[in-house]
Amino acid sequence: MKKIFVLALAALVALTSCKRLDELETRVGGVEDRIGTLEERVAALEEQINDNIASLQAAVRALQNHDYVTEVKDVLDAQGNIIGYELVFAKSDTRIIYHGQKGDPGNTPAIGIAKDTDGLYYWTLDGEWLLSGGQKVLAVGTPGTPGSPGSPGAPGTPGTPGTPGEDGEDGEDGLDGITPRLKIEGGSWYVSYDEGESWNVLGVATDVATSELFTAVYRDGADLVLELRDGTVYRIPIGSTLSVAYDCGQTVTVEPGATRTIHYTVSSSTGSATVEVFSSSDLLVKTENETDLEGDIVVKCGAELTEYSKVVVLVHNGLRVVTDRFSFEAEGLVISDNSEKTVSSEAGTVDLEFMTNAEFDVVIPSDVTWLSVSSTRALASHGATLAVLANDGLARTAQVRVKSRTSSLEIVYKIIQEGSLSQLSITHRLGSFTVPTVTGNPAGGLIYWGDGTSASWAAGLSYNYSDNAAFHTVVIAMKGIDTFALGNLTGITEIDASEL
Repeated sequence: MKKIFVLALAALVALTSCKRLDELETRVGGVEDRIGTLEERVAALEEQINDNIASLQAAVRALQNHDYVTEVKDVLDAQGNIIGYELVFAKSDTRIIYHGQKGDPGNTPAIGIAKDTDGLYYWTLDGEWLLSGGQKVLAVGTPGTPGSPGSPGAPGTPGTPGTPGEDGEDGEDGLDGITPRLKIEGGSWYVSYDEGESWNVLGVATDVATSELFTAVYRDGADLVLELRDGTVYRIPIGSTLSVAYDCGQTVTVEPGATRTIHYTVSSSTGSATVEVFSSSDLLVKTENETDLEGDIVVKCGAELTEYSKVVVLVHNGLRVVTDRFSFEAEGLVISDNSEKTVSSEAGTVDLEFMTNAEFDVVIPSDVTWLSVSSTRALASHGATLAVLANDGLARTAQVRVKSRTSSLEIVYKIIQEGSLSQLSITHRLGSFTVPTVTGNPAGGLIYWGDGTSASWAAGLSYNYSDNAAFHTVVIAMKGIDTFALGNLTGITEIDASEL
């Protein structure tokens, strides 16, 4: 009985030991998972902090070098949340600023940059100067000093060259800015000033803390505002600080000997700009009507224009310089198809074809209401399409001009539209005229008496003229004239039945 008890106890101990071993393995595995997760979080934290430090340095360097941000893009995480901003600089490399991971901000060093009384930018730590070997750490480099001029050489005697002067002394090299790097190791923050070659302890790092150097990043008007945890605020210009728009293209067409005015409008973050103009010898150029951001460039052309006829525009606002170049060529405008266009009485369109390198307008007389510009084509071979209204009356004509906008060049088209009515024309020299007998379709028929007046057609209608001695042409119009008969030809000089 005693042996049985011992064996049972041994079995119980074995079972208990196996259970505890399984629990221990589970606990050890969980700790390893948590350690792995923690290490990943710390590594991500270090990466974001160091990216933010480099971005802060780039932002301050951009301010010092009159750089500006051309674009601000959102940086999203896998869930689509905004975790930072990508800053695209005009001159500098693109940088990313992270909002950071939330934690206890008291555990993360507050890195910043501030300008000292010597006008230079230095790194700060928790609002105090960051020191290395007791010296402030420079954040943005300084330019070198120019070298001294060399001494003049001795003059030579006639026919003999002089001796060369001595070289001047070299200028002093500028100082490079330093980008500190942070890391967490053994529960403490460390900083390196030599790209990780050596590290100095900064303080205890409890919990994972936060990677935020910036408490706020936002747009304010034309600036991007960066607010640091230590209270420092930086404003960086956003967008193009200088651009110019003109009311014409880079190739300008003009009549030789004519004057062309080009209007310009400047966009400048400084609120003003200076415009200077230069030209080839065959052109005269000046600026007129100048304000802070607008004005005119006036170009006087010579008797001949060539491929070398150029104007160069220089625009500067103290921060940037923009240059543009205009070439000039002789203007031409010629008809490439028939100048006389005949269309039916029905509504439709008529195309005008011409060759030109000029900007042009299609001009229709104001009293011509049956034509309008439907479209224009800006091609090497140019054209315009006119919309034509239906004609329920007699044939009609109009002159349409295609005119250059910048010169006296023009071409003239004659547009003829057929009428929908047949017409009989009778020229006479009578004081009173009685319409002849006409058979056909009188619906909508008209009588034009030849003195500017008209009447609806009616059989046997008469009209008395105030000027008895004048010749008049009476036009009888209706939808289809089959026959007509004149009872008396006295005083009638001509009968035209060609439009029946």
